[in-house]
Amino acid sequence: MFQPLGATEPVGVVALSSPVERASFQAGLDAIEGLGHPVIVAPNLWDRSALGTTAGEDASRIAGLEAVLDAGARVILAARGGFGVTRILEQLPWERLVREKITFAGFSDLTALLNPLAAAGGSVQVHGPMVAAGIDRLAARIRLFDLLAGRLRGRIVFEVRASNVVRPGRARGHAIGGNLSVLCCLLGTRFEPDWDGAILFIEDVGEPLYRLDRLLTHLKSAGRLKRVAAVVSGRLHRCRGTGGGAWERLLRETAPDVPIVTGLPFGHGAVNMAFPVGAYVELDTKVGYLLWRD
Repeated sequence: MFQPLGATEPVGVVALSSPVERASFQAGLDAIEGLGHPVIVAPNLWDRSALGTTAGEDASRIAGLEAVLDAGARVILAARGGFGVTRILEQLPWERLVREKITFAGFSDLTALLNPLAAAGGSVQVHGPMVAAGIDRLAARIRLFDLLAGRLRGRIVFEVRASNVVRPGRARGHAIGGNLSVLCCLLGTRFEPDWDGAILFIEDVGEPLYRLDRLLTHLKSAGRLKRVAAVVSGRLHRCRGTGGGAWERLLRETAPDVPIVTGLPFGHGAVNMAFPVGAYVELDTKVGYLLWRD
């Protein structure tokens, strides 16, 4: 189920991952407020854990989310990614998030939240730019809020050109995925997504080819890639050794017999176009589209 964001509905901002930088956050916040949405900010936004790795200790980040929910936000944007969501998965208020149809938007570390929440029967989630990570870019911001407002339902989410096609075909299924490294961390836990018949979206940053090989081989060995209906790859930002067809060859080896497309404009880097996680989508490489059916 997907409930579109209202024209003047407030949006929440939470800091569930790494510490937030003020300059980049303020640029994103100004951009959001320019769209006419009141913003409810989590009280832990500027906190830092004792180890310095997250925006406050685990309890502080959970309390920050609950404060935003209590203030009436139903659509919640992540301040940034990095690290931290997997630490608090067990403590998140899952029943409330599902019951109130909360929609999160984010990517990278937020992969660990978007997928299990959609799989648990929650609202469609959004893989897309965050307040301090890309939302200040006009095209990405317009795309994100078009998606949140429901204007992409029943429409083409991504065009698929011949140069994107590694293995042609057509597939329909629910969308899962996001950051490949984070996704692999969910295997064997109660938070991993439903792979059966899924359209798997993957992207990553700063991982050389041999590490990407290890991650995909792990998914293959665990039997997960046998269960998906298609694989869709976004950007591999600063991932060494993936050029010259090496990444495409790796995908063909580890995900046999399903359609594969690469190079779509989502993930880390300058271009990060939002797409729905948990939504029913259709990939057709002959017609040349990836469509959000419902």
